[in-house]
Amino acid sequence: MLTHQPYPILEFDPNPQAKLSASQIVANKTQLPEQCVITFFRESLQKLAADESLPQLGWLRSEIADLPIYRAVVEGKEVAVTLSFLGSAGAAGVLEELHAMGANRFIVCGGAGCLVPGLDTGRVILPTCAVRDEGASYHYLPPAREVSCDPNALQQVKDELERLSVPYQLGKTWTTDAIYRETEDKIALRASEGCLTVEMECAAFFAVSRFLSLPLVQLLYAGDDLSGESWDQRAWNQQYTTRENLLRLSIMLAGRL
Repeated sequence: MLTHQPYPILEFDPNPQAKLSASQIVANKTQLPEQCVITFFRESLQKLAADESLPQLGWLRSEIADLPIYRAVVEGKEVAVTLSFLGSAGAAGVLEELHAMGANRFIVCGGAGCLVPGLDTGRVILPTCAVRDEGASYHYLPPAREVSCDPNALQQVKDELERLSVPYQLGKTWTTDAIYRETEDKIALRASEGCLTVEMECAAFFAVSRFLSLPLVQLLYAGDDLSGESWDQRAWNQQYTTRENLLRLSIMLAGRL
């Protein structure tokens, strides 16, 4: 029995059974491969699907938009590739539904804003943990300041990146729900506790994957810069080559894990 807390976000319920489950929503949909890549790079995925003639396996449906799910093949192993909705709630729902369709191992790739100087545009960052400054993660794990990436999955990805001679940087990320509330003091506070980047989904992905016991690793690329006196866009959303390369790398990693 849950007890009333000062704030609803503190009222975590560990019961794995909910009245509405993802399996009810995706019933009778196509069964997916175990390996899955989730990306936020819509244009890169569209280009890859067209260039490689990737077959479409199905859809993630919503009231706002329908997200296609494609099938790639890496060294004979099938990998599902799809998009995610923005923010922690959307990310949590996407991960739940993909798992209900049969996916069990995940690589997520996206971009992030930089909180500290010296992160060149396009630098690959592997989040080791995320500050939970959002809402969805508190429905999957007890309240805490941070949530960590699965250490075994993270080590596998690190080993593979080193084998491929792909440079990367480990670090903490700040997951927020409020894209327009990244204030000077908040940025300074997060940087002081070791956050390299800010984004909107990582804590949710880590929390849901922990709750469902799913190996999941997220790859970010350094995009816009918030470490200076003013916001530097750095054409973060026009890094087409960076995005396409990171998507292809993520698919390769998923196929080898």
